[in-house]
Amino acid sequence: MQTARVRAAVANVWQRPQVRTIDRPALQNAGLAPWLQQMNDADTVTLERDNLMGTQALFNDPVLIDRVVNGWAYVYVVSQRDPQHPQGYPGWIWAAQLSTAALPVQTGPTVTIRQAFTPLLQADGRTMLVLSIGTQLPVVSTKDPRYTLVQTPLGIGKVAKRATQFGFATAGLTPGETVVKLGTTFLDLRYLWGGLSGFGFDCSGFAYTLHRCIGVSLARDVSEQVLGGKSVSLADAQPGDLCFFAHDHGQGSLHHVAIYAGDGWLLHSPTPGKHVTYLQLSATYLKDELVQIKRYWQTE
Repeated sequence: MQTARVRAAVANVWQRPQVRTIDRPALQNAGLAPWLQQMNDADTVTLERDNLMGTQALFNDPVLIDRVVNGWAYVYVVSQRDPQHPQGYPGWIWAAQLSTAALPVQTGPTVTIRQAFTPLLQADGRTMLVLSIGTQLPVVSTKDPRYTLVQTPLGIGKVAKRATQFGFATAGLTPGETVVKLGTTFLDLRYLWGGLSGFGFDCSGFAYTLHRCIGVSLARDVSEQVLGGKSVSLADAQPGDLCFFAHDHGQGSLHHVAIYAGDGWLLHSPTPGKHVTYLQLSATYLKDELVQIKRYWQTE
């Protein structure tokens, strides 16, 4: 298999090597805003109903290309764990959104974008691409007081140092509280099936990206996220813990994950057609479907 890097700001990972006419704008490299702006809630619901997307890959994420068919690459997204596929999360990416150019070997530090969006700039200040939260890039230099030089599939670029920092004071916050506070910056963002970028999240993608921003690696899907972390009781739950829910009053299959926000409140990206919101656990049917609470932000 051939190693490649994502050269689009965000690349959708599709379940089949074809898209609806309405999805063609998503095959561009500059971002997903034109695609999402033309879709109504019913169109986004169809993404889930027909299981059109599996996940997303962010700029510079490594993938393994298994094969290319009619302009589509069947890949494994290395950074997204999937127990059934040890190479990474599988699916189809439009091949033009990938770069197979060799990059210098980087063994040093990386930076993570912690703002919803930030421009990746050329040396002269022109914008190369607008990056999403969660994007991770190898550091070339930090000498500039305002910008970090980074290695990318498009060449050497620079990002504002403030974009790699949280947009709020973290002093006195636990990592879990940081997860919640970061999550609140996306309140009212429309749910996106398969989403894990600033353009929209599904429930597990929301947890995945927020944890990525505090340096914690989660599996991609609910069914695998529930297997890790430290189990805690509802009475001992703290902000940033992940609450998992199953159908049939907790006896069926897992279907949702939400972030515990404290005092019985949840923060989550609920379902297609809805938006990131708070929810009081005791006032919803989910209270009878809670099956596990897991803590990833605290290792001891």
